Amino acid sequence: MSEIVNNNPLTPGTARVIDEELLFRGRWAEFVEVRYEDDKKQIRKWEGLHRKHRTEAVIVVAKMKPSGRFILIRQFRPPTNSYILEFPAGLVDPGESLEKTAIRELFEETGYVGKVVNLSPRLFSSPGILSETVSFVQVQVDENNPENLHPKPENEPGEFITVFVKYPSEITEFFKQEKKKGVQFDVKLYTYFMVQGFL
Repeated sequence: MSEIVNNNPLTPGTARVIDEELLFRGRWAEFVEVRYEDDKKQIRKWEGLHRKHRTEAVIVVAKMKPSGRFILIRQFRPPTNSYILEFPAGLVDPGESLEKTAIRELFEETGYVGKVVNLSPRLFSSPGILSETVSFVQVQVDENNPENLHPKPENEPGEFITVFVKYPSEITEFFKQEKKKGVQFDVKLYTYFMVQGFL
C-alpha cells in the first residue's frame, strides 16, 4: 500500500511565481531569474531557461506497419558535444497543431509520411531548469505506401540526420553498438524502450 507523505494530500501546494528577470536573450533561448513564493510563504530565487518564444515541442514515436519497426534518428547536438540517438522531434510553429507538427517533422527529418494515432498530454522534460513542454505523438507509418518506399528527408540547413529503422528485437544490440561508437541517448528515447522491456 502506498503512503502519502505530503501533509495535505488534497492539494499540491501554494507555491507560485511572482515575477522573473531576463538575464540573457540569445537567438533561441532566454536565461531568466525567477522570483517565487514557496509553500511556507518564503520568497526565493531560481534560474531557468525558456525557449525564446515559449515554443512547445513534439517527440514523434513513429512505428511502421505491418512490420512494427521503429524510426529513429541520430544527429550531433552541440550543447552535449555528442551525437545523440533520439526520436524525430521538433518545435511547434505558430498556429500549428501538435499533430501537424509531428507529421511535418517526421517528413523533414526522415522522409516518411504517416498518420497520428495517439497524443500525450504536454509534459516537462527537465523541469528543474527548462520551461519547455513536450508531447509524445505516436505516428503510424504504412510501409506499403508508395511515398514510404524511398523516403527522402528534407533536412534544414545545418541538420545532418542519420535515419535508422529497427525491429523491436534489434533495439538492445543496436543501442550497445551505438554506445560503443560514443553515441549518447536522449532520455525520452531511452526511457521509452526501457519501459517497453527492450533494455
